[in-house]
Amino acid sequence: MKFIRVIGSLLPLALLLPALCLGQGAAEADDIAKLREQLAAQQKLIDQQRQALESAQRAIDAQQKLLDRLVAARSAPAAAATQAAAALPAKPATPAADVDAKGRAFSPLAFHIGGADFAPGGFMDFSTVWRSTNVGSGVATSFGAVPFSNTAAGRMQEFRSSATNSRVTLTITENPTKNLAVTGYLEVDFTGNQPAGMWVTSNSSTMRMRHFWVNVQRKKWELLGGQTWSLMIPNRSGVNSSNVFLGFGEDANYLPGLIWVRPGQFRIVYHPNKHWSIATSIENPEQYVTPSTTLPGFATTQVDNGNVPSTPNARPDIVAKIAYDTQVSGKAFHFELAGFSRRFRTSPAPGEYFNAHGVGGSFNTSLEVAKNFRLIANSFYSSGGGRYAVGLGPDLIVGPDGSISPVHSATGIAGVEYAPKPKSQFFGYYAGAYFQRNYTVVSPGNYLGFGFPGSSSANRRIQEPTFGYAYTFWKDPKFGALQMFTQYAYLTRAPWYVAPGTPDTAHAHMVFGSLRFTLP
Repeated sequence: MKFIRVIGSLLPLALLLPALCLGQGAAEADDIAKLREQLAAQQKLIDQQRQALESAQRAIDAQQKLLDRLVAARSAPAAAATQAAAALPAKPATPAADVDAKGRAFSPLAFHIGGADFAPGGFMDFSTVWRSTNVGSGVATSFGAVPFSNTAAGRMQEFRSSATNSRVTLTITENPTKNLAVTGYLEVDFTGNQPAGMWVTSNSSTMRMRHFWVNVQRKKWELLGGQTWSLMIPNRSGVNSSNVFLGFGEDANYLPGLIWVRPGQFRIVYHPNKHWSIATSIENPEQYVTPSTTLPGFATTQVDNGNVPSTPNARPDIVAKIAYDTQVSGKAFHFELAGFSRRFRTSPAPGEYFNAHGVGGSFNTSLEVAKNFRLIANSFYSSGGGRYAVGLGPDLIVGPDGSISPVHSATGIAGVEYAPKPKSQFFGYYAGAYFQRNYTVVSPGNYLGFGFPGSSSANRRIQEPTFGYAYTFWKDPKFGALQMFTQYAYLTRAPWYVAPGTPDTAHAHMVFGSLRFTLP
């Protein structure tokens, strides 16, 4: 019975347990369903967000493509300009501070007008000279007027100081086209006509023109017109008037054996290559005789004796030169040949004319035998070229009938130049000139011409050995240079006629010194 009661008590629980289990299972099913619904809703939300992100990315990509097209359209002209610039010749690099756009030493004085460059230059030169005789010619020596020792001038010493040798220059350069270069040059100094009493108080030396020319260069050709050194003057290199040989001395008349004049001229230069230069020029003529040349009366207005500016010249002097420059074992070598043709004319009476030709030539060379050690050799011979020899001898003589006979002359210079350091320059030269006598006997004791008996002022030979030293205290392309020059010279002249009991030569010791500031 007890068992039955236990069973009876458990029977309701047994009957309720399946129901409880069924209820619990139903609740869990509901929870899973709700969870699935939530997961589905979250997945839907994620899908919506992903679609929104994809839409935003597509919009960004479209905007980026539009931006790329705009940038490409705007940069196309710049790219085209860059390609066009690449097709042109490369421009030179930006110049350094000490050179200009053309690679030349920069000058703080330079200025520009339009496409032209203007570069002032020159130097301020304080010169002094002491001579053992009174030549009386200032800082430029009159080589042919050295007084004899038996004269008052020959017994008196001379000292002179002056700034007249100072110079002012202006260089104008322009390149109108790629292959065309134009250069203009003006140079003046202050040794022009000296007014009376100049040395007493004011020392007001007058300005004079030395050079004034324009040069046009196109590829291998050059054309020059104006006043500058004659093509006959020796060059240190090439044939241009900017690189001539004048020596390093302070004497403003240079050397007695130097061949030079500064005439108006028209010059053509051809450079077949970097070594050779070929040039020819037509130059202003002047049929010239020295004051010691005696002329027939009618010829005194037809030949210039230093005081006749209206000489009736027949035609221009024609000058030609060929020069060669190279390097020999790394040392500079230059040689040149030059020559001229001249024509002289006189007219003793209406319808009567006499003509003669003058010719001359020179050979000049400069050789650097060691570093900064140069040998110089210049030579000249002519029939009718005394004017080119510093005017120390006559071109010609005129006979009593008007006939013309050219005078033979010869000059030479041998020299050495050595610069052991950039600031130091030693130099030494021997220079000489010779003029052959040429005269006509009109009657006993009556002569016409040059070098006849009794003519003690007609010079047969003029010689000068000289040496000196130049020192540069400082030099800067922006500020210029300060230099000192010293020079000693021994000048002698021997005339064709020497009176009995008188010296056969005139001589002078000369000492020069100067302090020079050169503009940049």
